[in-house]
Amino acid sequence: MLELLVKQQDDWIRIAYNMTDDMDEAKDLVQEMYLVVLEGKRSIGNITYKDQINRYFVWKLLRSLFVDEYRRRNSKKSIKTCEIIMDKDDKALEDYNIEKDNSFEYIISKMNEAESSWHPYKRQIFDLYFMKGLSGNKIAKEGLVPTSEVYAYINEIKREFREELGEDVTDYFNEDYDKI
Repeated sequence: MLELLVKQQDDWIRIAYNMTDDMDEAKDLVQEMYLVVLEGKRSIGNITYKDQINRYFVWKLLRSLFVDEYRRRNSKKSIKTCEIIMDKDDKALEDYNIEKDNSFEYIISKMNEAESSWHPYKRQIFDLYFMKGLSGNKIAKEGLVPTSEVYAYINEIKREFREELGEDVTDYFNEDYDKI
């Protein structure tokens, strides 16, 4: 089977090149296709048609591998860490401030610590209001509880965070990271 595929390697590279616009990436994509075929992830019946290679199937397979790689490269996680990891982008490395990052992580950990001691209902209101952005009225309507009770919890959460984190958050926004 692989011998039949390899005979038309130039065709597969040309197809992959039309997708990637980069010859090295095209060759890598074709190599990935060979691996998928070798590992048996696709049935031989799909790859062949009347004892010949099914070119449409190969195109679909290459396209699928290309889209998977594109999604992997452009995921939020990849974008978030890419600036820091890639040595090609020296400006991102220069702009990265580890004190700022550590201060932010410290504030988040204190918030999580405070939240863990709360009643489950209060945690749920915190999540819906502060994290998911629902209004107090919508929370009350969906939860079938009085609006005044929801807003009482919201005000209590704000007060607790102001007491616990107020100075640290102010220092963070004033870029006084050493005071946190």
